[in-house]
Amino acid sequence: MTEIRLYKHGRCGVWIAGAKGDIAATLIVGARAIAQGLTSSTGLVTELPPINRLPLPALQDLVFGGADVSDQSLRECAKSLYVNSHTVSREVLDAVASDLDEIEKDILVEPHLAWHPAHSKPGKPALEDNALRLRAAISAFRRKHRLDHVVVINLTSAEPEPADVPEHATVDGLESLIAGNRRDAVTPGMLYAYAALHEGCAYVNFTPNVSTTLACIRALARRQHLPFYGDDAKTGETLVKTALAPMFAARNLHVLSWEGVNMLGNNDGRVLNVPENRVPKIRNKSKVLQSMLGYEPHGDVQINYVPSLGDWKTAWDLIHFQGFLDVKMSMQFTWQGCDSVLAAPLVLDMARLSVLAIQKREAGPMRHLAAFFKNPIDVDEMALWPQFESLIHYAERHLGDTETNQIAKSRA
Repeated sequence: MTEIRLYKHGRCGVWIAGAKGDIAATLIVGARAIAQGLTSSTGLVTELPPINRLPLPALQDLVFGGADVSDQSLRECAKSLYVNSHTVSREVLDAVASDLDEIEKDILVEPHLAWHPAHSKPGKPALEDNALRLRAAISAFRRKHRLDHVVVINLTSAEPEPADVPEHATVDGLESLIAGNRRDAVTPGMLYAYAALHEGCAYVNFTPNVSTTLACIRALARRQHLPFYGDDAKTGETLVKTALAPMFAARNLHVLSWEGVNMLGNNDGRVLNVPENRVPKIRNKSKVLQSMLGYEPHGDVQINYVPSLGDWKTAWDLIHFQGFLDVKMSMQFTWQGCDSVLAAPLVLDMARLSVLAIQKREAGPMRHLAAFFKNPIDVDEMALWPQFESLIHYAERHLGDTETNQIAKSRA
């Protein structure tokens, strides 16, 4: 059962880049369904103790908006969850339909918000114009709903990496690239981060796309005194890896090989089917083992596009390891789940925790969110449990302050 919070929050906005994708549609439908009592809050880390005692915004207090390249209505996007993925019931879809229509009014539709660094086509708006449109949309969203806080979350598809240029080192350098329309060195993900931070919003990069690891974006966050985090949320195979690998290390079982094959059929799978788009994701998925085991076993990670799977994904892993008397053994596991259902609650968790960070005037990388990511910024620990403990400790520190204040107010 969800614990009742005795805290009063202003209205908080969640502005989503990729607001009409499967993950976004799932989290919006889910948030509204939970608020109406139509489903449980299972899957939300923020509903676990002691995190659920933090002064976090309630789901019904979250206002959604964003941007997308698709002109399909949000209601139609949500309907596909019912028709194709079978993750949303007709009852839930009908109950939230009017909410989806209202949220649709706060989604900027702009096909030119996506581009390929190496294949720029003439006639597209300049990067400076795109940045201004994004900033204007975020600002209008805040004003329209009289929001006290806004969190921008990037849920867009995987992108090729930009050219590595010296200008990425500073905010001035990034702005010179934008002014010079350098699409080879500025990606959509970078532009979303730039616009969000300029508009005073916390920023979370759920994707493997380049942005929050760049010195220029980090410097802008420091200048604006804002919290941010990323990169590349872990929801499936890598999540299991970060839970299992410490077991082998703790029992001194030597992992010889760890082979993984990931199969998915949604739009992310289609985009990742392009080799250059999956470079950062493969890199992030591959590097976690060495950190946890202390050595790098033989291994390969594959991502295969299987259109018939739709929003459901399957991962098959083979772990070949050596034990006492040098006997070789193996373990295999198959992970099957709905990509969007696994990802959506994490977005809501991080949105709520980001609002808390803003309220507490915290700035810089939100390292306590490391458990949610394959490539957690400024965190070397890759094992799931120590990462999760970091979030627990963060909650306990804030609860000490919060509960002391609550007691003081009750006595006043």
